[in-house]
Amino acid sequence: MNAVILAAGDGGRLLPHIASLPKPLLPVRGRPLIHHVLEALKDAGVRDTTVVIGYRGEQVRRAVAPLRPGVMALRFVENDAWMLGNARSLWAARDTQRAPFVLAMADHIVEPEIVRRVAAVARGRCALAVERAGRDDPRADEATRALVRRRRVHALGKAIERWNALDTGVFWLTPAVFEAITPDLRDGEAGAVFASLAARGALDAVDVTGLRWADVDTPADLRAAEAVAASIHDEEAHARTA
Repeated sequence: MNAVILAAGDGGRLLPHIASLPKPLLPVRGRPLIHHVLEALKDAGVRDTTVVIGYRGEQVRRAVAPLRPGVMALRFVENDAWMLGNARSLWAARDTQRAPFVLAMADHIVEPEIVRRVAAVARGRCALAVERAGRDDPRADEATRALVRRRRVHALGKAIERWNALDTGVFWLTPAVFEAITPDLRDGEAGAVFASLAARGALDAVDVTGLRWADVDTPADLRAAEAVAASIHDEEAHARTA
């Protein structure tokens, strides 16, 4: 199983934490944020990962290369137009993926079961792991919202008014996703690409409600991610020794 991690952005909302470290390298429980992502992918069965870098790319490359977990092959692709949005980062990985792959975000901590579930359910179509959520969920102010009906994502976006789930940042994508990154969507956010897939009925929903994940965009998110990462690590360690 292959994966792509988007790690090119500057994480501007995390100042002053990113004054000396790019966002993927911010420490969570003493390890770089992206290390938690790599470990989750490895534990879920990913053996080949492409990391798309941009902002302070060489610094990220030097720090991440030694973090390669287990037998995972690790390669890097540069997005020299990272400031235009992360759709460019996904586009930059187009020549590295010839088969369906997992897409993960360098700033999303997720437990391996989310990746396993998406890979097990989704095959020939693009899919997004979602958590069912109500309107009183405090994460909805920052997270990307999704409207899910009959295992299909019908709408996706941070400002949509009708929604019943949250985007966990884990996707199963076929190479057809690169065809969806049309020139008018290339300079912008990948969320707009996925919203276009949803609008035409081409994005399935995989329900991972109850599983743990954290999207790190703000200093408060960084603190919350500590608890999520600790919970995931403790459970995975227990499973390995049981």
